[in-house]
Amino acid sequence: MLNDSLPKYFDPRKYATQEVTLEGRLPLRDFSELRELLVSDEGDVSIHLNFKVDEDRRYIAKGSMSTTVQVVCQRCMEGVDCNLEVELALGFVYDEEHANNLPKEYDPVVMTEGEVILADMVEQELILAVPIVAYHEETGCNPVALKYASSADDAPDDETKPNPFSILADLKAKKS
Repeated sequence: MLNDSLPKYFDPRKYATQEVTLEGRLPLRDFSELRELLVSDEGDVSIHLNFKVDEDRRYIAKGSMSTTVQVVCQRCMEGVDCNLEVELALGFVYDEEHANNLPKEYDPVVMTEGEVILADMVEQELILAVPIVAYHEETGCNPVALKYASSADDAPDDETKPNPFSILADLKAKKS
């Protein structure tokens, strides 16, 4: 199934039995949970999945996803592009018990009534791939934003703060 119109739902058993190749694009704006992590929802996710039944009669899919998302730079708090390249090895299961029996090389995907919602599966994999912290290159950050982010600029260097114990020192000096 090589086209740009991907199905909303798919039956992994059917696709694996027929050894279907699923390839296409989904817009980032369709992923509500992922959008909360992004500065912009512009762009598409390219998806490529090869379905098959493995030697142990498991329904699996291997492939990849790629996209460029814009997240917040933690240095200047502006948007920074982040390339996400996700290699997939999925094992489709009926419940959590079957998921525990999958080999570690496969990420479990639980089938609801024998079907999987493609956008939900893609979104969860992308959320796991988004870096926790992202930065521009040192020269790529907005210098005005960096000026305000610096704590060294908050207090003038020539300002001296009074010693809170100076009163005690004065009292001690008077007693002597």
